[in-house]
Amino acid sequence: MKKYFVIVNEEQKGPFSIEELSNKYLTEDMPVWCEGMDTWHKAGEIAELKDITHQLPPAPPRLKIIKNWLTESIAATAFAAMISYIPGFWICCVSLPFGGTAIWKALKVQELHHKHNEEMARHYANEARKWMIWELYALGVGFFFSLIGLCIIALVTYSLWT
Repeated sequence: MKKYFVIVNEEQKGPFSIEELSNKYLTEDMPVWCEGMDTWHKAGEIAELKDITHQLPPAPPRLKIIKNWLTESIAATAFAAMISYIPGFWICCVSLPFGGTAIWKALKVQELHHKHNEEMARHYANEARKWMIWELYALGVGFFFSLIGLCIIALVTYSLWT
């Protein structure tokens, strides 16, 4: 009775009889060797092992990566929240609702992407990007008006003291 050696995860196992191999997971591509063979062969190439080999399933389909804008939305929202605490820059907090919406839309992209709903995931990705851009615009406008207000306060204060 022939005894076969098998390579599993780059490690030689065996020897096994055909009955023992039939109880193991032997794929067509696994290298096997037995006495009398000049070199290792794939299990699927050996006639007496062909019936007990398993065919590996094809590789799973690769999902296309969709940019969800989550990192950018969180960063912009965190910056807006921090700068809103600086005296005179409180008006920058008007951008926070835009950031919250952008974050929500970005999280929705991830959810839909995991459910393999690519079309809706792309839609929400575009929405997240749009809301993040609006947040940056609102933050810029708030920052601009805060600087103008601080300049006016500085000029008034300077004129009162001179």
